[in-house]
Amino acid sequence: MTHFYVKPENIKETTFTVRDEQAHYILNVRRFKLNDEIMIFDGTGNSYKAKINSINKNLVSGNILFSSYKIPEFIIKLYTSISKANRFEWLVEKCVEIGVSEIIPISTKRSVNISFSKNRLNRYEKIVIAASSQCRRNDIMKIKGLVDFKAACKNVALERDFINIIPWESENNGNSKTLINNIFKNNLKYKGANILIGPEGGFEDAEVGFAKSLGIKSVTLGDNILRVETAAIVAIILTLNYFKTFK
Repeated sequence: MTHFYVKPENIKETTFTVRDEQAHYILNVRRFKLNDEIMIFDGTGNSYKAKINSINKNLVSGNILFSSYKIPEFIIKLYTSISKANRFEWLVEKCVEIGVSEIIPISTKRSVNISFSKNRLNRYEKIVIAASSQCRRNDIMKIKGLVDFKAACKNVALERDFINIIPWESENNGNSKTLINNIFKNNLKYKGANILIGPEGGFEDAEVGFAKSLGIKSVTLGDNILRVETAAIVAIILTLNYFKTFK
């Protein structure tokens, strides 16, 4: 069953209240009625089974029957260049579904699309909530403001309990390419991973050199050149699979 986002301040110990647009969606689009049971979540990890006991035009309220708590065990923070609007929206949606905790857009020397207005951020946040509802995720993935690549690398390097990788199409360690599995081997103590994804033209050599100087590991995702959103999803899935998040 799809569950519906309710702001934490509108959920008390035994009751919940939904207003305005979300109330309209529950009543007129999904057609819930008085005494129906409904699943809701507060975006902080809590999910609730509830029963609707009051309805009017712009408000739905009810009683909490029971609750549960779940957030991703392994934290993924995706630092990514911004692809074209519709493809970035697709990436945002899929990152929610597979359990990414944060997306931090980055600007690089080859970035073409660095537009990240407040209105666009609001749209992405609505996509996050809709995707969380659809996939029954209890928490809300965060989307941060645009960060310069070097600043992003410095932020990443400070997180000592994370493993940090930068997929790069020119990755070559001597006569062989460094695979993600080789980087992760014997590093299962980490609580999360930071993944840096470049623009359509790829990272410049100097940018990768700067990242590596801070301890960020460059890896290959295979021989083919991938789009921004494809590279991001591949890197995330390989990381989550290795750390046994998909069981």
